[in-house]
Amino acid sequence: MADVFTDLQTETEALAELAERHGYGPGPDLTGHFARLTSTARLVRLSAENPGAFGVTPQISYDSLDEAIVTWLIEQRKANALLASAPAKPELPWSDGPLRPSVLAAAALTELFACGQDIADALGVQPRRDDAIGHVAYYGVRTRDRAYHRRQRTPPGQFRFELLAPSGTRWDFGPEEAGDRVTGPAEDFCLLVTGRRHAEDLGLTFSGGHTAEWLELLEN
Repeated sequence: MADVFTDLQTETEALAELAERHGYGPGPDLTGHFARLTSTARLVRLSAENPGAFGVTPQISYDSLDEAIVTWLIEQRKANALLASAPAKPELPWSDGPLRPSVLAAAALTELFACGQDIADALGVQPRRDDAIGHVAYYGVRTRDRAYHRRQRTPPGQFRFELLAPSGTRWDFGPEEAGDRVTGPAEDFCLLVTGRRHAEDLGLTFSGGHTAEWLELLEN
């Protein structure tokens, strides 16, 4: 995988290009998706720029797609630059607890992936995917326990994730000896953990009783 900060900037520009190429004229209103992305970018910028003031940002709405894309790009590029230049310590505040700048960049990439899929689905197009999704897969593995914590359940031991990258490389996360495994295309895994597709519509394989429980919690 390339540097997470480089991939974050590349994916930012790719999403703007996709929206500009397909989003104008009659069709779905994409402004809500960019409002969400702008809110996330502002939170990232606040975390890096003024950690003591980190908190919820006001809701955003736009009157036009031009305004939505331009405003989001300004905020996202600022956030990307701040993350790329931030020292590794201290960690930056985030909703799930303090994160290293590189991990926060992976969280931002995950939001780009999720909203980018929403936008592509609304437009009826297939988004370009490359190995930048490895950072999304990593963040999905890292945040596995969220599904348990939401239901006040104790997470089990580690899973083994064996995911096939768009390039054909295999990415492995977790101990090789783990009895609970998730295997299959990395893009499908990213679609699952971001809530954009259901497991039955994806080419993933789950083995072990704990993965079945995790999947149930994740999708409900």
